[in-house]
Amino acid sequence: MDEPGFGKSVAPERPALTMEPHNKAKLSAENRALVQVALLDGYPLAAIARALSVSVPTLKRLMADDPDLQAEVEAQRSFEETELRDILMELARKGDTVAAIFLAKARHGWRDRDDARLKVESPGGGVLLLPAATTLDQWEAAAAAQQSIYRERPAEGPVEREMRTRTDLGDGMAMQRLFPGDLPS
Repeated sequence: MDEPGFGKSVAPERPALTMEPHNKAKLSAENRALVQVALLDGYPLAAIARALSVSVPTLKRLMADDPDLQAEVEAQRSFEETELRDILMELARKGDTVAAIFLAKARHGWRDRDDARLKVESPGGGVLLLPAATTLDQWEAAAAAQQSIYRERPAEGPVEREMRTRTDLGDGMAMQRLFPGDLPS
C-alpha cells in the first residue's frame, strides 16, 4: 500500500472555493422577473423590498449589481415621466392654465420674473421686489408706519414694581429675584 508523503492527503483534491459572504442576498430568476414587473407597474421600492423580505438598501444594492434591473428602473421612470407629461399636456390643451404654466416652466425654462438678470448695485444690499402698483416712496412710508411701534419708546415711563424680598444665604451672600425689565440696585 502506498503511503502519502509527509503533508499529503489520500483524499481527492477539491476545487478552490471562492469567498461568498453569507449575508449577500441574491435574486433568483423568478424573483428578478417579479421585481422587473413590479418596477414597470410603478410599485414603490419599499413595497418590493417588503415582498422580498429584504431591506430597501439591500434591494437598492441588488438593483445596482444587476444591469437588467437598472434598465427596468430607468424604463419605469421614463414611462412615468412620459405619462405625466401627456396628462399635463392634455389638461393644458383643454384650457387648464396651471398645467400649461407648469409645463412651460418645467420643460422650457420659463420663469415668473426676470430675477436672474437683476444685479445688486450696492455691496450690502439685496433685491427688493415691490408690487407693480406701488412706488418706492409709498412702500417706504408703509414699512415705516408698520415698524414704528417697534422703533419708538413708549411715552410713559417704566412701571414701578415691588422688589421681592432678599434671602440671606449666609457668608455675606444674598439672593434676590428681579422682575423682567428691572435693574438691580
